[in-house]
Amino acid sequence: MRLTTELEDTAVARWYRTARFRPDHAGRDAGGTSQRLNWQTRTRYYETLATFLDASGGSTAGLARDALAAAAGQRRPSTLYYLVSPKSSGSLAGALRAATPWPLYERRRGERVVDLLMTETKVWSYWPHREGWLEALDDLTVTDRWLAAAGLVRVLADWAVCARPLASAAGFAPPLAAVEDLLTLSGAGTGTGAGHVGPAGVDGLEIPWPGGALPGGQGLTDTALGGESAHDARFAEVTDLLTTVVRTALGSDGIAPGLVLGAVHGGLAALVTQPPSQSDEITTDLVDLLTQLEHLLPRLPDDRRRRMADELAPRLRAVLGKLADRDGQTGGGPQSDGGPR
Repeated sequence: MRLTTELEDTAVARWYRTARFRPDHAGRDAGGTSQRLNWQTRTRYYETLATFLDASGGSTAGLARDALAAAAGQRRPSTLYYLVSPKSSGSLAGALRAATPWPLYERRRGERVVDLLMTETKVWSYWPHREGWLEALDDLTVTDRWLAAAGLVRVLADWAVCARPLASAAGFAPPLAAVEDLLTLSGAGTGTGAGHVGPAGVDGLEIPWPGGALPGGQGLTDTALGGESAHDARFAEVTDLLTTVVRTALGSDGIAPGLVLGAVHGGLAALVTQPPSQSDEITTDLVDLLTQLEHLLPRLPDDRRRRMADELAPRLRAVLGKLADRDGQTGGGPQSDGGPR
C-alpha cells in the first residue's frame, strides 16, 4: 500500500475533504464533488484570524468573537460558533469527536471559540504544504517511512517560516494534520512499534487546543500527563517533537528549513526508524535512493542543489567516516544522531 493512501485516510484529512467538498454526481469532471457553500465563510474567518495575528505578532490577546466576525464580514457572531463548535459535525472538533476507533477530541474546560478557530486555521494554512509533500512522496514513489517523516519535518519548517505569526501562536503548536501524519508514520496506535502503521488516530489523542497550553502538552488528557498510556505518551512525544521543529524554524539564527531536521534527528529516528534485519537491505535501499538523487539533481536549480549540499555533505561525511572505521570507534567524529554540524 502506498504511504499516501494511509496518509490521505487520517481523521484530519477526511475532515478537510468533507468540510471543503460535497458529493456532486453531476460534476464528473470535478471527480463527483463540488465546493460547499460555507467553505468561503470558513476561509474568510481563517484569513481574518491570520491577518490579526500578522498585526499582533501571533497574540490573540483582546481578540473577541464579535470583532472577529465583523472583520470577516459576518453580521452574526454566532456563525463562527456554528462553524467550529464541537457540537457541529462540520467542524474539526465535531469530526474528531465522532471519529473511531479512538476518541480524538475531548472538550477542555475554558476553551474559547477563538482557540477552536486557531486549530482549524493552522490546518488550513498548512494544507497546501501537506499536499505538496504528498505529491512528492508519490512522484518519487517513497515507501520508506523515515524518508517520509524527514520530508514532513522539512515541510512543517517551511510552513512555519512562511506563516510565522500563525505558527508562533499558541505556544508554537504544530498543525494537528502534521501531528496525526507523524503518528501514522510512526505506527502509533497499533502496538507493533515503528515501521508499521495502523488505523488513523491514537488512543487519547485530542486537538492541541492553543489557549494556555504548554508546548508539547496541548490537548493531553490526565492519563497522558500521568504516563499511564503508551499511546498517549507517543502523542505527547510527537507533539513535542513537532513543536520543537516549529520553534527551531522560527529561531533567531535564521536556520534553513532543511537544516531543522538536525535538531530533531535523534528523536525522529527513535519514533519512525525500524532497522532492517540485514545490512544488505540497507545497502540496496541506499543505492536506490542515490540513483533517484542522481536523476533528480540535473533538474534542480543551483540554489536548491547548494541547499541540499549544505545539508547532506556533513551527514554523508560522517557516515563514510564510520564505514571506514573498522574498529567501530566514533570518538572525535560527529555525534551519533547524524545531524548537521
